[in-house]
Amino acid sequence: MRFQHRTAVVTGAASGLGRAFAIALAQRGTQIALIDNQDCRETAAAIAALGAEVKYWYCDVTNETQVEEVCHQVIQQFAKVDFLLLCAGVHKSAPFEKITMNEWRRQIDVDLTGSFLFCRAFWGMMKQQAFGRILMLTGASGLFGDQFEAAYSSAKMALIGLVNSLSLEGQSYNICVNSLCAQVVTGMTAHHMADDVGAMFSIEAPVAAAMYLLGDSAPTGQHVLAAAGSVSCVRLAETAPAYFTADDCTPELVGKTWPKLSKAHPLSFEKSGEEQIVKWARNACREHGVLLE
Repeated sequence: MRFQHRTAVVTGAASGLGRAFAIALAQRGTQIALIDNQDCRETAAAIAALGAEVKYWYCDVTNETQVEEVCHQVIQQFAKVDFLLLCAGVHKSAPFEKITMNEWRRQIDVDLTGSFLFCRAFWGMMKQQAFGRILMLTGASGLFGDQFEAAYSSAKMALIGLVNSLSLEGQSYNICVNSLCAQVVTGMTAHHMADDVGAMFSIEAPVAAAMYLLGDSAPTGQHVLAAAGSVSCVRLAETAPAYFTADDCTPELVGKTWPKLSKAHPLSFEKSGEEQIVKWARNACREHGVLLE
């Protein structure tokens, strides 16, 4: 898969997955704008050695003024932006009661607000050019929860909502917005794994998944997992509902029904909140013999 004549903005590009994605894009012919609050010179040198055009900027992704200025400079340098890979992140485990307000705000600001600011900066351009690919990095703790990860998991799960809504807004303009939950051994994750286990979490699956999600035939609104050689998708599903009349809808009856309700099949999947609301209305009307126009 080649990306000649494309330009990518990569945040968190100094190290980890941001660096790996930037180099993979350069190998496929992409012009690269590197963004980080750390030194990006080593990543830039690796990309330049591949013969790709590369520029780098210092930026605190939580600072609205800095983000707007850097994005303006990127557009001046490259004229357009096709890909936006949001890899900037922070991580600090802590028992819930020991999370400080500053730590909470920093986590939300870097992961969620930073993603919002960069998406907003390039969204209008992507709509005008009728092309855009946006990829946001989530995390397993965000999707499934973990002990001592309340701040991190909250910020990462919030990105799922951002992807869900932006993908719907962008689909008429050929803007595909997806999330990627990838696990590799980096400076942030190395201490969580034994050496023989960590060796299985190589970069190939996350890179392959990311490149696919940037391609011309990419899906949108998807939440992809890539780790240890596997690639899969996460879906939010609803079990088959139970119905109650107004008179008998009590917490006691819900509790009695819960064992069946929580395991009922088949599962159903909706493309949007609006579709879910319409489904609720249709099912309620059917249960009550009401004709829905």
